[in-house]
Amino acid sequence: MKPFTKKISQSLAAAAVVASAVSMMAMPVQARDLNDIRNDVFQVVNSGAYPPFSFVDIKGNLVGFDVDIAKALAEKMGVEVNVQSSPWNGIIAAMVGGRFDACICSMSDTEERRKAVTFTDPYYSAGLAVWVTGDTDDVSGLGDFSGKRVGSTLGETGNQWAVENANGNWRNQTFQGLPDMMNGLTTGRIDIMIADDVPVMVAIRENDADIKMVDVGKLPRFPAAISIQKNKPELLAALNTALAEIKADGTYQSVVDKWIGVGANIE
Repeated sequence: MKPFTKKISQSLAAAAVVASAVSMMAMPVQARDLNDIRNDVFQVVNSGAYPPFSFVDIKGNLVGFDVDIAKALAEKMGVEVNVQSSPWNGIIAAMVGGRFDACICSMSDTEERRKAVTFTDPYYSAGLAVWVTGDTDDVSGLGDFSGKRVGSTLGETGNQWAVENANGNWRNQTFQGLPDMMNGLTTGRIDIMIADDVPVMVAIRENDADIKMVDVGKLPRFPAAISIQKNKPELLAALNTALAEIKADGTYQSVVDKWIGVGANIE
């Protein structure tokens, strides 16, 4: 991989999804803490549609940055791990309902999400960027969004930003994952794409995609962290300790080098 040193991003969260998860908190679901997990399997989820962080390879295996981070953390914690995928816009509700123990899925730590889940220390920085096709020359600021079709991934912070800021000036179109959204941009189904910078930059580099970033001014940035059910103090402490350990011993950087680019700084 070529050197890739730009600080990066990641996003996610629709108010409706969090609201449904918060409503589920009234249901009597027993939260599994670390001791329960040690006697069973650590169940981790991601979307499986966010390369290079999580995706299904040509052999049908769930792979990516977040998958390797999950495995490294589990090793430090001394637990067996099962990493699986689930549609992004239902992950928080599924965790609140007890289906998963943690989402190691590049989830942005936002106040809205904290109403439903607890976050660990961040493991990288997350932000939004605006993308257009290489031959687009009429988008240089937010004012140029007027009348355009703007794409975002359902449930991500980019989708939340696009909905909150449209004010009837542009038409929003949602997608289930980054690959589908990038295809929508290159085939003309949308004119503009709101997405996190790192996965798009990696996709452009690896696929030689004719897509470029447009500087439209300051956009939201969030810390990406692991989310777990509320009231799991031992699991929270163990994850934070494991995160510090993989950063200190070089494991974390080796995962960054593998999936993002050699020497990349994403903290």
